[in-house]
Formats: sequence, structure tokens, C-alpha cells
Amino acid sequence: MNFTFTRRSVKQLYLKYTVMFVFLAVCIFGTYLLTGHTFILSKDALNQHLPLMANYRAALIHFFHHPGQFQYWSWKMGLGTDTFQVYSYYTIGDVFAYLALLFPAAKMTLAYQVITVIRLYCVGLAFVYFAQHFRFRDNVILAGAATYMVNAFLLYACIAQPFFTTPFILFPLIVVQLERVLQGRSAWPLVGVFTWMLISNYYFAFVLGIGAVLYLILRVTTHYRTRLNYWQTLAKLAFATISSILVSAVMLVPELIAVMNSTRTGSEFANGLKAYPLYYYLFLPKQLINGGQWYFMYWTALGIVSIGFLALVYIYSRPKQYPLLTISLALALIMLLIPAVGAFFNGMMSASNRWTLLIYLLLAMTVCILVQNAPQLSHRDLWILSWTTGVYLLILIVTFFFENNDDIFMPVIFLIVSLLLLWMIDLHRPQSPDRWLLGLIVLNAAFNAVYSAFPYNGNFTKNMLSRGEYQAITANRYGGLDQGLTGKPFYRVSTVSQNQIINSSGSADDLGPNLDNDLTSGLNNIDSYYSLQNKYLGQFNTSLQNNQYQANIPIRQADDRSVMNNFFGVKYLFVQSNGKNATKIPAGYFMDKATDPVINYDSGQPNPRAIQKGKAPFVPTQTIRYQSKQAFPLLYWQGDYISAKRYQSLSPTAKERALAAGVLVDGSTKGMRPANLHNQVYTLKSVLVSNRLNQVNPHQLKYTDSDETYQLQFPELENKKFAKRFKQTELHIEFSKIKYTPFSMKEQIKYDQEHLQQMAVNPGSVINQRFTKYQYWRYHVLNGSPDISFKLNYTSKFGTASVVQAKQNVLSLFKKVTNSTLNIGYYQGGLPETLTFQPSKLGTYQLDYKVVAEKLDSHYDQQVRAIQQHALTNLQFKRNQVSGTITTPRSGILTSSIPYSIGWSVNVDGHRAKTVRTNQAFLGVWLPAGQHHVAFNYQTPGLKTGVKMSLIGLGWLLITAGVSCVWKRRQHQE
Repeated sequence: MNFTFTRRSVKQLYLKYTVMFVFLAVCIFGTYLLTGHTFILSKDALNQHLPLMANYRAALIHFFHHPGQFQYWSWKMGLGTDTFQVYSYYTIGDVFAYLALLFPAAKMTLAYQVITVIRLYCVGLAFVYFAQHFRFRDNVILAGAATYMVNAFLLYACIAQPFFTTPFILFPLIVVQLERVLQGRSAWPLVGVFTWMLISNYYFAFVLGIGAVLYLILRVTTHYRTRLNYWQTLAKLAFATISSILVSAVMLVPELIAVMNSTRTGSEFANGLKAYPLYYYLFLPKQLINGGQWYFMYWTALGIVSIGFLALVYIYSRPKQYPLLTISLALALIMLLIPAVGAFFNGMMSASNRWTLLIYLLLAMTVCILVQNAPQLSHRDLWILSWTTGVYLLILIVTFFFENNDDIFMPVIFLIVSLLLLWMIDLHRPQSPDRWLLGLIVLNAAFNAVYSAFPYNGNFTKNMLSRGEYQAITANRYGGLDQGLTGKPFYRVSTVSQNQIINSSGSADDLGPNLDNDLTSGLNNIDSYYSLQNKYLGQFNTSLQNNQYQANIPIRQADDRSVMNNFFGVKYLFVQSNGKNATKIPAGYFMDKATDPVINYDSGQPNPRAIQKGKAPFVPTQTIRYQSKQAFPLLYWQGDYISAKRYQSLSPTAKERALAAGVLVDGSTKGMRPANLHNQVYTLKSVLVSNRLNQVNPHQLKYTDSDETYQLQFPELENKKFAKRFKQTELHIEFSKIKYTPFSMKEQIKYDQEHLQQMAVNPGSVINQRFTKYQYWRYHVLNGSPDISFKLNYTSKFGTASVVQAKQNVLSLFKKVTNSTLNIGYYQGGLPETLTFQPSKLGTYQLDYKVVAEKLDSHYDQQVRAIQQHALTNLQFKRNQVSGTITTPRSGILTSSIPYSIGWSVNVDGHRAKTVRTNQAFLGVWLPAGQHHVAFNYQTPGLKTGVKMSLIGLGWLLITAGVSCVWKRRQHQE
């Protein structure tokens, strides 16, 4: 691999690449257009990338019209968040996002899709630029570009998380500029590409930075070891690194502060994995030329054109000739086997192998080398390729018989045809072998692209929004019931857990798009889904054991818990009547408005005879808006405090209930009274009974039969006098310990077979033990068993509430469940005497829990009214500021449901005061008795420091550029 910076004619090359890209783009995106879909995925793209791009465009236009005015805080993103920190991750450093300025606001979906295509074009363009520095023929470079651009990683990323195309563009540029420095040339281009890398996204910068360091070490070791001017090279690398860091500080400093203060800190390393599941290692060989199971395989997508396997064999048959490639790819293979590597590249969190974006450049280079040398292949080379292909095919056949998935069929055909074409080139010596190989590679890439998108194959189309669906979702997110709601005076809205208002364009059984963020309705929805979330908000939800908490989605619907919804200021709930948990309405919410009823005669209706006799009416489907008069104000005064010691002694439900009684303060409580935490949370005695009629110990529950169910019985409630005390009560199950130990594979199969034997009750039934053993073993291997995932399902009149331990391959959405509080629902009348319980998986469960009843009666109503009477009034929202007036009867804390950040400052009566953190996560300030005007102001933490450092960096670059010009001029004169 010898880089050359000798100029060559490239106009024809880039023209050819553009023509090839047009064809491949039709294959990549054409299926979506033909099937009436867009390029918008119904998860991240719907929730984050598209609406954030549109909002950022609007913010830029506002900034252009009003220079110097930037909105650092948004009330529309969950409970409120720093917009700079959100935009810096998704849009500010994304150069392609600025192309949205060329489109009108009404055409943002079109802009998003056009930009997606442009991104992918630039990926291939970057490779062509990289490869032109080698003595490759044009068709060879195009073959490498097709390999680099069309792979399983990018086929998904370009539609799901389009900004992941950026590192594919940057890495070839980084390598070229590093080579420039290693050859003693200018470091200025490296400064530019490093700056782009650092500004683009801190995660990309982290991965690409590690990739650059590894490349430097391996390149110097294998090529420049004896001929490098080390001091000069180190000086240039240091200059490029320091200069780019200084210039990028305006982005880096706030981002690093945001990361350090986010829910991502403290995540379990590698999701607890020491090794990947068995299936991962079994299917890894297949991934090289297939890659369809990228998510199943912890983002080890690979999935390049089939000739890539032959290219790998070719370079490994000449390790001394290609030491950089062989060492790098061998190292990559070892890294792919170890979850800790994925976790390291993913910021010490989940074992996500998205770092593999670095190895596609190497894989594309191997294809270029094979295509370049194809006419010179010896018979020995071809026989090596043939035998290794035979062994590889044998492995793929075994994989196919085990998995029974025919998605490998066409990649295998292309592999065999590629090998035959190489033999044909050797035997018949055609005039343009490059064209034959390029044609085959482009066809292979085109097929992979079509297959990944095509319905019932790769089936990406299933997860794409239909044409016009984004506009329909934004217009009907709440069934139209948000019309007329202004959000003034300030309040928030929410939905009910697992209740989908928006359905997909498929059948009514389809859950439809996953909606978390609301960036389009203008209302303040408490749900938010971003990569960086406030760590204090995470601590609050963890302390109260919000069953729905995830690091990227800290609240969701707060598990429909009444006090939490009130505390967050949720005035309106939107519910779909035919959705899950449609009747699980928190306390105090009453029907306010509903859409016109629609009768679905084929689903959810009573017995037709009952309807005919008038005993039961048709059940309508409609969207319902519920309203509450018990929403807490955004900011309010509390004169009673809860000490940290006392707070820690409370159960999760008691902590939630205490939000109405006082305030937990991280600071002075001068002049305040201890809160009277009158016990409004009662523990109920419970007994767990199997449907085999035996009582079960939940502390040591050995679950060996998947058909066994349990009743959670409350014997005290059989006493009617006792049961009357628990009207207007929310029922919670508080788990202080949840530990699941899966059975070993051998035990799993044993219990499965025993269960099958027990079910064979008919005379003459014979169980084939050997066959069923294989069936169960295969099932468990394909599902990653034994693994730590499980569900604890509790069924009541409201539906099924579950504590969920997700699989470790959900990556960034993974959390280790060791405790939780499960909200069964609010009961206006009496509590149920039993609940149905069933675990989802065989294994041993250690469950320490208590069932508690949270009273939400007149006493709670009085507390809420007192809070509302002490609200900060005359609220005014200005750019990065909220202010108001209040009269306090005595010293106390002005607390809120505004997430706390060091970026907040406060003025009380025109004088600077100290902000305090209240209730673990929220903004507050101590106030003496009297009438006050309070103004909270927000500034992105670290932004001013970053601006100063960037200005210093720019000044430094101007000085060094001037000195460099003078120096070169003098040298030229001499």
C-alpha cells in the first residue's frame, strides 16, 4: 500500500462514479418509492433526526434574523432541556443538516430524504478521493467504492441514523491526511479534517480518533519505521491535534460537560457481557457477505459484496506484501470476539460494535487489490481461492441447515460466480477484466440493496413511514384533540403507557410507529428520547423506581403513577380507547373531550346476540382527552423540608407521595419546618399461590413449567370492613430485590422435555426424546439462551403490567433490573383481592417485594390545593428565562419540575442568589418571607469557555499560517 500524491486526471473517474452511484441509489432507495414508502424510519428518524433538523433549521433562520439571539433552553423537549447540547449531538456539527436551509419549511420531509441520498453519494466520493492516491485503475477504484458504500451497516444507518454516514466520509479523509504528514508534507489539511471530526459529533470523534491512532501505529510499524523523521512528524501531528481541539472547543467543552452530567455515566460496562451468546460466534462467518442480522449481532453488520471473501483470502496469501491490511483485519477479528472492545468504543457502555465502521475501508481496499491483480493471478492463487471458498461454503451450509434462513442464498451465488469469473479471466484473458469484475460487484451491491429493502426479505420497508405518513402523524399525534390547547398558563401533557394513538399504515394489529419525542405539536410532553439526558432526572426516576426508566428515555409516561404525573404538571392525558392500558387512568383525571366514535365491527365487540337484544352496545373506537385539576404548578413554594436521611428511609412509593408534603433540599433549610409525612402508604399482606394450589415462596421461586401461573392474593381484603379503607387508592408492587438466574442449557432442555411429556395425556402418545432435545437446543441457541432477560407479568382489570429485563443486545436501551416499582393502577372503588402473576421464562427468581396501597383521597387533594395556592404567578417566558412573582408567608424553597443544571442562575428581587437542587433533580431557590420577583436564567454550561478557547485557536491558526507563509516565501527566494 503505497500512497502517492502525484496528480492524476480524475474528471472521468468522478463522472463514472456519479453514473454508478445513480444506478446504485435507484437500487438502494427505489424499493421504498415503488412500495409507497419514504426514507424515514419509524423510530429514530421519526423521533429525532427529521424533527430536530426541521427545528434546527427554524432556529438558524431566527438567528439570522436576530443575530446574537439563540435559544439555549427548550420547554418542548421532555421536562425541558439544553437545546445546544441536543443540537450539538445531532445537527450543529452535521454539515449536511445545513442543506435544509435550501428548502422551504413545508418541504422538510423532502429535504430530509434528498439529504440522505447526498450523504450516501459523499460516502462513495470520499472513498474515490482516498483510492485515487494509489496506482489503481479507474474501474478498480469504482469497484472499491461500490464495496465501501453498499454494506449492511450503511444500508440500515443511512435510513435509520443518517448522520452515521459522516464517519464513513471522514475516515478515508483522515487516513489520506495522516499519510500526507507521514510523507513529510503539510499538516494543514489534517488540521481541517481533524476539526471537522471533532465538531461533527463527540461520539464519532472518539471512535475516529481511536481509529486514527491505531492506523498511525500500524502504518508506522509496517511501513515507515526506519525512514520516518519522528520529531518532525510528531510536531506536525501535535500541531494538528492541538489546533483542531482549540478550534473545536466551542462544541467540545459543552458536549463533554453534557456527557459527564448525563444518564450515560454509570452504565453497566458491556451490559454485563463477558462473552457474546453462542449464536453470535456461529453466525459471524455468515455476516461477512450477508449482514442482515446486524441488530441481533450487536451491530456487527459487515455484509459486503461476496467477492470480499475472496479478496481477504488473496491478501492473507501474501501477508508480507500487505502487512497493514492483514494485521489490521486480524486485529479487527479478535476485537469482534470480545464484548469489552465494543463497550470501550461505545464510551464504556453497551457492547455495540458500531466501531466496525472503521474496517469497511480496509475491506474495500482488499477488493481493490484483488480486482487490480485479477489478470495476474496464478493457478496457485486460484486453487487457494477455490479450496478456501469450498471450506467457507461448507460452513455456510451448516449455518443454513441450523438456522433455516435462506437469506444467504444469493450472496453464495455471487460468491461462486465471482470465483468462476476469476477463473475465466485466467483462462480466456478478456480485454477488459476490470469491467467484468466491476459489473459483477455492482450487480452484487445492487442486489444486496434491493434485498435489504424489499418486503418480506430484508424488509426495511416494514419499518419505514409511508408517503404522507409523517405529516399525518404530526397532524394527528393526539387525534386532533390538541387543537385549541395553547399551553398557557404553563402545563404539560402525556399519554398512557403502551397506549398507541398513532397506528401504522398496516393492519390494526400493528403497533405502529414508536413515538417518544413531541417536537411538532407545540405542547409540552413529558416524554423525551435523546442520547444525552439529565443525570439528575435519571437519579430521580431511579430513586422512585419508575418502571419505565431507561437512560435515553428517563420518564416516558412515569408508569401512569398519579402523583408523578401531577408533580410533572401533566394537565392533559391523551388515550386511544382500543389501545393497551386504555382504562389505566391515573387518579384525578376525568374525560374532557373525545373524537367522534368509530365502530370497528370486526374487532373488540360484544357477542352479536347481546347487541341485538340491547344488553350490550357497540364498543366505539375513539381518542379521549382526560383533564386533571391536580397538576402541580411549574414553580411553587414549599415551607416544609424533608431531610436527606429521612428521604432515604422512605420506600419508592412513599418518596413519590412525599412530593406533595414537602421538599428535599440539597442546601440550606433555614427557617423551614420538617415536613409532616403523614403515612398515606400502606403495606398489604400478600400470598403467592400456584395454580397447582400450593403456596410459593417468592424469595426462592423455581419456575420449571411455562404453563404454571400464580395468584398474588391479599387475604386482608377479604374482610370488607378492612377493604373499605382502601378506596381511592393506587396499587403498587415495590420490588426491593429482583434476581433472575436462568437455568443452564442442559436444565432448560430437561424441563422443556418434562413439560412436553406431561402434556402428552392422550393414549399412545410417544415423545421422540432425541428429536425434541435437538429442537429445544436449537431454539435456545437461536434465542441466545441462557440469558438474563425476563418479564414479570401481573394481570389486573386494567391489563398486564410488566417488569421487563431486556436482552443485552438492545444495547443503549439496556438497563440491569435489580429493583422496580410496578403500578397496577388506580382504584376508585375497592382494591382487587387477587392479581395473576406469571414469569416469562424458566429459571430461578429471587423476588423481595411488598404490595403497597397509596391513598389519594381528600388529604392529598388538600395538599395539592396548598401547592397550587403557592405557585409562582405572573409567569413570563423569555428567551432562556422564566420569571414571576410570589408572596411567601415564611422562609422556604421555591421548587419546580424544571430539571436542574449548573447552567441555571437566579436573581431574586434583582440580586443574584444561589440555585439549589430540590427533590434530587429539580431547580429551586431559597426565599425569605415576603413578596419577591424571581427570574431564572439559563446559559449552556461551558459554552462561553468553549468560545474563548475557539477564538484563541483561530488566533493561533492565523499566526501560524502567517509565519508559515513568510517561511515558505523566504525559502522560495533562497
